Amino acid sequence: MNVFMIAREYAGIAEAGGVKNVVCSLSETLADSGCNVTAFIPYYGCTDTSLLSSYTRLSLKISVKTAGNEEKISFSRGRLNGVDIIFIHHPAFTEKKGVYTYTLEEEKENPSFKKGQGHKDTLLLNSIFQKGLVSAAKELNLDKPDIIHCHDATAALVPVFIAQAMKDSSELKEYYKKARSIVTIHNAGPGYHHEYSTLKEALFYTALPEKTLLKGLSSGNRIEPFILAADYSLVTAVSPWYAREITEGKTDTDGLSEAFKRKNVRIEGIINGIDPERYNPENPQHSRLPYSFAPEKHDLAGKYQCRNYFLNEYASKLSADKNLKRGIIQYGFLDKAEDNIPCLTYHGRIAHQKGIDIAAGAARRLLEQKLDLRFIFAGQGSPELEEEFVKIARDFPGKAVYLKGYTREMARLSVVAADFSLHPSYFEPCGLEDFIAQLYGTIPVANATGGLKKILDEETGFLYSPNTAEKLSEVLYSLIKIRSIPGFNIFTSMVAWASKYVKETYSWKNVTEKMYLPLYKSLLEGKKDC
Repeated sequence: MNVFMIAREYAGIAEAGGVKNVVCSLSETLADSGCNVTAFIPYYGCTDTSLLSSYTRLSLKISVKTAGNEEKISFSRGRLNGVDIIFIHHPAFTEKKGVYTYTLEEEKENPSFKKGQGHKDTLLLNSIFQKGLVSAAKELNLDKPDIIHCHDATAALVPVFIAQAMKDSSELKEYYKKARSIVTIHNAGPGYHHEYSTLKEALFYTALPEKTLLKGLSSGNRIEPFILAADYSLVTAVSPWYAREITEGKTDTDGLSEAFKRKNVRIEGIINGIDPERYNPENPQHSRLPYSFAPEKHDLAGKYQCRNYFLNEYASKLSADKNLKRGIIQYGFLDKAEDNIPCLTYHGRIAHQKGIDIAAGAARRLLEQKLDLRFIFAGQGSPELEEEFVKIARDFPGKAVYLKGYTREMARLSVVAADFSLHPSYFEPCGLEDFIAQLYGTIPVANATGGLKKILDEETGFLYSPNTAEKLSEVLYSLIKIRSIPGFNIFTSMVAWASKYVKETYSWKNVTEKMYLPLYKSLLEGKKDC
């Protein structure tokens, strides 16, 4: 089976959000299963090719029509862990230092490029990328694809461009005629649609026929890539719970749910997996942790050694200068904590979707009760929401720390150091942080929404509802009281079962063999529409 994997990011090469992990892990697992996998991604100014073997620039050059111009595109190629990687080169990509948003460095060079703001030419970037790979695949002498798997709105129009290319070219019709397409929604929330505000704008960037574009009409006369893709591909979401929420209009999709309902689109939900070995706490070479431990074997001594290391190196009164050198800004500090003193963490994007106000509100309620506990906040994002954590760290010295920024070691240690991790997302398509927490012997406490429902309540973690600071603090208060009993840790068995359950149920090998390969085969056999 020849599979084309299409996305704007890929782990280890060009990284932004959780899509990178899905695309990389699914591609590598498919390759291990015997598929021929080719991944297409743009080449950015931040692209890292150091892990690739046989990386070469190619002689092929093509032009695609978009935004009223003929844009010239070139290509390069490499291989990583059994997957062929094709890079699309264009100055609009190579000048970017971030995948989707401007960096602090770009803001310093041009004050109009605000750090964290989406690229102003995003629609142009998407068109160049998608139209370029559709036109070039045959010219690159790639075998005819069986499955074309497109990830998120930035790649959702690929099946549409293929359909048009098949009308315009008999050679491309022959090349793509047996291919079946999938478009996976990783996030249907506001701000993730990459929609065209008007038909005129869609015509300008895509050069597709008006009749075709009108199939993607949504609220406010917008043309939505996800809606348009539904006429040319199978639409999936990254968990069955999120797929149902989109279909039933029970999550904020900014009009997508209503448009899908009008078109009677069925969305199939397939849960994302995880590569347990990449986080394996028994193997420091993979986990990048200073000490090893084994949750499944009830061996947590190394976990608490990691906690002490984290408190000393990242969260003490004396660690601020070290953190600055790492590119991390430290607010507040944590006092030393005995093993029975509960530690709680939030690690991830600082964005409204993630329920930052809920996490901050619950933390403040608990800290105001003068309980002996520690709060760790780590991540970056919206400045207004970051300030919520900054204030808590300043208001409760010794009890709360906020680490603004990212390094892999800090991110992982901030989870390992805790007993409980907070996941108060307003909506969550799948969620990866709860998986990581469970592998590291940290118990997730999550709002019962979307993909977070994969947590088995009171078995592998805790779910709560409604999603309010009051409810979260109430749940945490009970857990903290139990955890604080000296010499008594009722949660050890839960930690062991959660780690085992995630490994056995949600490894990418299991998800690929039991869900994705059967889905691909059913598409090729005509048992599912696309």
